[in-house]
Amino acid sequence: MSTRIERQQRWLKHQTLSRPSGTLSRKREGGERIFLSLTAGGFTLLEMLLVLVIISVMVYAAIGYVQQRTLNLRIDKATLQIQQILNAGLAYYVGNGTWPADIDELRQKGYLPPPDVAFQNPWGQPYAIAAAPVTAGTPAMLYVYTRITQETTSGSAAAAANVIAGTLPLAYTTAAGPAGDTPPPAGSTCSTDNNCYVVASVNIPGQNLNNARAINFAGLYHHGACVPVPQCPVDATGKVMVPQVIVAPLSVSGINNPNDFTTSYPITSFTAYATGSSPLDKNPPACAKSTTRPACDKDPNGPVVDQYWRVCLEIITEKGDVQKTRTDDWGQKVTLMAVTRCAVQNEPAGSGFTVYSN
Repeated sequence: MSTRIERQQRWLKHQTLSRPSGTLSRKREGGERIFLSLTAGGFTLLEMLLVLVIISVMVYAAIGYVQQRTLNLRIDKATLQIQQILNAGLAYYVGNGTWPADIDELRQKGYLPPPDVAFQNPWGQPYAIAAAPVTAGTPAMLYVYTRITQETTSGSAAAAANVIAGTLPLAYTTAAGPAGDTPPPAGSTCSTDNNCYVVASVNIPGQNLNNARAINFAGLYHHGACVPVPQCPVDATGKVMVPQVIVAPLSVSGINNPNDFTTSYPITSFTAYATGSSPLDKNPPACAKSTTRPACDKDPNGPVVDQYWRVCLEIITEKGDVQKTRTDDWGQKVTLMAVTRCAVQNEPAGSGFTVYSN
């Protein structure tokens, strides 16, 4: 068998060398003629160049799509992060009645990811916040800003910044950087890609008038106790709201004799009021006719308070003024309720004490 195959291979080699192209033929042992094609095959240079062009176009389109998709994801993430910071600032204001000092305060108090977690924009730049100064007719606003840096395409920083600003409330872009504790000023066009800032802002939340601890507060006190003055924000016109206190007696005793607590005299009148100098200080004046002036100690676990009112109670019985007839600490035996609030300036009010009827 191997000898027959070798003879066929030698014959084909001989026919190939003797005939340059066309077909080869031979006769089998039975006389049947067979044909073998010798036509040459392969790719031309033009065909190979065409394939390379098609592959290059596909690769270029894929790279462009990936880059645009990456940029869109960065824009979406930066937009969500800025909105998250604005919401955190609103939540802080509702709970404290003022804007946070910086973004670290929001992170340390749990409004944003903690300081040990990286929190930057997708271009690797930090976020910062600043509160606008309060001026007449201009409400105080919280600003959040960050810098968008240049990508491989010229003008990409300005384009990305404009898209982000277009989806955020009260936002703008600027090439000018921040100056101290103030936000970057508007009006400077982003012509330099490496210095394009996105600045977004939010106004004072309206619901803080009902929910904030610094705005709506009530507590129970004894005669001569200290009530913290709320830190009032500005109203919609940019004017600082006015702190007010309302005092009402809850528990009143008509005992005039400190040595006889079994005898109670009929009460003819009682008055609850508050004392406080202007401007208010840490140690307000003593109650009228009082010989002591207790210091207003701060709560070590509460917020820092620099101003107080002192709540007082005057009780008149048939025997006379309780405060004059008793020399003991009778203030411990009475209870008052104090409610503080912040009122807008020129708040509409009802009729005064000049209006009454029989």
